[in-house]
Amino acid sequence: MESATQNQKLKAHVLIFPLPFQGHINTMLRLADALSFASGLRISFMNTERNQRLFSVFSPSPYSRLTHRPNFRFISIPDGLPDDKPQSGHQVLELLQSIRTHSVDYFRAQLLAGRNRDSDGWPPVTCVIVDGAMPFAMDAAQALGIPAIVFRTISASSLWVYLRFPQMIEAGELPFPADADLDEPIKSVPATESFLRRRDLPTMCRKATKAEDEELRFFAEVSASAIRSEGLILNTSNFLEAPVLSQLR
Repeated sequence: MESATQNQKLKAHVLIFPLPFQGHINTMLRLADALSFASGLRISFMNTERNQRLFSVFSPSPYSRLTHRPNFRFISIPDGLPDDKPQSGHQVLELLQSIRTHSVDYFRAQLLAGRNRDSDGWPPVTCVIVDGAMPFAMDAAQALGIPAIVFRTISASSLWVYLRFPQMIEAGELPFPADADLDEPIKSVPATESFLRRRDLPTMCRKATKAEDEELRFFAEVSASAIRSEGLILNTSNFLEAPVLSQLR
């Protein structure tokens, strides 16, 4: 019995935690599905309670298929916001602040589950894959000695642009006037000089009016936090974005 318990605790158990928006959930769920099916890893996929209810109602087929897989489970934590509070990409900063202040303790409790006793038959979490938009989740895992891998659901080029915000500001390419020529090339993002224009930049770049813009700073800092992780997964391939991937490496 002691040997069986030790073997159970040695089993790899990956907890995957996406940003609670549909595009992020869909992308990371495909990764979770592939890891569960191809490798046999134990996978805990974490949603907010609100999104878990929606997923089980409006996506019954994939939900049922995955819940019947013995090495896959869905778990959920509260997001700290009222149920009637609208959630969309326009409220991303508010949602992230709520998760950081109200949900991180629940997340930490899930990471600690199974360390002392394993009442539900699942071994302790041995690795987390967290959405790169939530570096506080990575920090919480690493503080407990759990390796954290960051998954950015955007392309490599998008991440590379976010990382270069400080250099674009230093070069005077950000911010730019509201009536500026949107076809003006951006030259301070290596590997993209031949095609990147102002109009190709994220929407926040058009809204920014000063170098200290809150959104520019936030996305630059969040993107740079991936350096603290044990690994980085991007939603791309070398065939599509080799030059930019070379710069990121």
